[in-house]
Amino acid sequence: MGKFASKLRIGEKIGFGFGLVGLLFLGVIWQYHSTLQQSLADYQRLQDVYGAKKSYALEIENSMLEARRVEKLFLIDRSEARVEEVGGHVQDVLRYAEELGNIDQSAAKTSSRISELSHAYNQQFLMIADAWRTKGLDHNSGLQGAFRNTVHELEAMAGRFKVGNLYLQLLQIRRGEKDLGLRREAQYRDRVFQLIEEYKQKLANSELEQPVQEKLLQEINTYRDTFTVYARDVLANQNVAGGKGPFRQAAHRLEALINGHYIPDLEQHILQLRRREKDYLLRGDKVYVDMALHELELINAQVEGSGISIKDKAMFGGLLAKYKNDFLALVEQNGRIEQVTEEMKKAVSEIAGLVEDNVVSANQTMNQMASDINLTSSENEKLMLWIVAGAVLLGIFFAITITLRIVHPLRKMAGILDQLAYEEPAERMPFVPEGRDEVNSMAESVNTMADHKARFIAWWKMSMEEADVCEQLKNVITAGDGQKTQSLGEAEKELLSAIAARRELLTEQYREISRLNRGISERAEKLLKEHHKGESGTSINTIYHLTQSIRNILEMTATPHNSKAMTG
Repeated sequence: MGKFASKLRIGEKIGFGFGLVGLLFLGVIWQYHSTLQQSLADYQRLQDVYGAKKSYALEIENSMLEARRVEKLFLIDRSEARVEEVGGHVQDVLRYAEELGNIDQSAAKTSSRISELSHAYNQQFLMIADAWRTKGLDHNSGLQGAFRNTVHELEAMAGRFKVGNLYLQLLQIRRGEKDLGLRREAQYRDRVFQLIEEYKQKLANSELEQPVQEKLLQEINTYRDTFTVYARDVLANQNVAGGKGPFRQAAHRLEALINGHYIPDLEQHILQLRRREKDYLLRGDKVYVDMALHELELINAQVEGSGISIKDKAMFGGLLAKYKNDFLALVEQNGRIEQVTEEMKKAVSEIAGLVEDNVVSANQTMNQMASDINLTSSENEKLMLWIVAGAVLLGIFFAITITLRIVHPLRKMAGILDQLAYEEPAERMPFVPEGRDEVNSMAESVNTMADHKARFIAWWKMSMEEADVCEQLKNVITAGDGQKTQSLGEAEKELLSAIAARRELLTEQYREISRLNRGISERAEKLLKEHHKGESGTSINTIYHLTQSIRNILEMTATPHNSKAMTG
């Protein structure tokens, strides 16, 4: 790790550290972006799939409810426009079902079933509409209009045989006639005349055919005329032969005419028939069908047992049979409507169940997915917090590591330079060959300076010792005899030559130390210009000033020859 770090410059180390921290924060940003995109994608899928399922299901339900509402309105007002309106709502259901089926495979199955049931519902409603057209959209159309017209014909025909009050009036007249014969009082004659006038009035107000009315009027006039003669004889106390006479034959003819147009309780039974018919149409209970058929049988029996003509009986029978057939056909249509209505209810109920199941399933899935999304987001949030914490810690670690790798060597270098200025340093700076680190280069220079100073001091000591020896030797020679003066002179020359050579070597060492010190000073000055703070700045400043001190010391200790070499 140290060798690798030494191959990087200080700026590269700092850039590498910040770059690595930046990569970590880029990782945090990427994680945040990925989490956000995933959450958005999940929520978008939630909206596009399950939200759409719920939305289309509710639209189907609303359209179906509208179709049912219009269906009920059709049953109330039976308007043809309602049929088209129901068809429009069913088309809405089919359109929404198709949209639902386009979402996914599971929705496609539900959509297919809803479409099938919607088609069935529409066909069944059209069958009901056709049944109502047959039955009659109002009381004047269809089967309702047919049997209504028939019963009106029955009522009109029954009016022709509504002679019960005339028959009763005739009986009252005959009663007055008998009272006159028994009591022979004028009041009974007047009573008969009064009843005859009332009879004429009732005859005029009756619904009998005109020829019948005229014949009955003729007979009642004949009866009045003959009764007038009879009354005069009775009041004259003459023999009246037991109350017999032409007036009696006229009364018998009147009674025969009335009986020929009289069906007992016909009007009452027709009213009862209409009552049972209305009860059935109002309540729909088939018990009233049996009651109506019973009334028809009673009416038919009365007609057959009456004294009316065979032609009139045949007309009555035809009308009764037509009414019965139309009424039973209407009952059959009602049964068909009830059956189809039940089938429609089943189809609508199944559609409602499918819609409800789809909505419940969509809600459950949406809630589950929302919970999963929240859980995933929470886990990703925790992961991002851990990554941020790791990035911060790694940033702090790299900052401390890089700072220590700069501060510690600089501090140690300052100590060595301090020793180098005032004494011989014993330790050396760690150094990696071929390193590019500025501190490593400065360490190389400091080590070289320390080595040179050590050699310089050793050589200086040796030179001083040699000088002392030479001085002592000179003194000895001077004090001795003169025979060895020549040889000593030669030895002295050789010694001086060696000393000169050593001085040259020392000068070279001195120059090298000055060069190295100048290089350290220049690097320290450059580092100071980069405005380092803290311990790094203090150490660099110390190194710079120590190099200046070393330069000053070298200048003070320099000989003229060394000074020239130093400046050079």
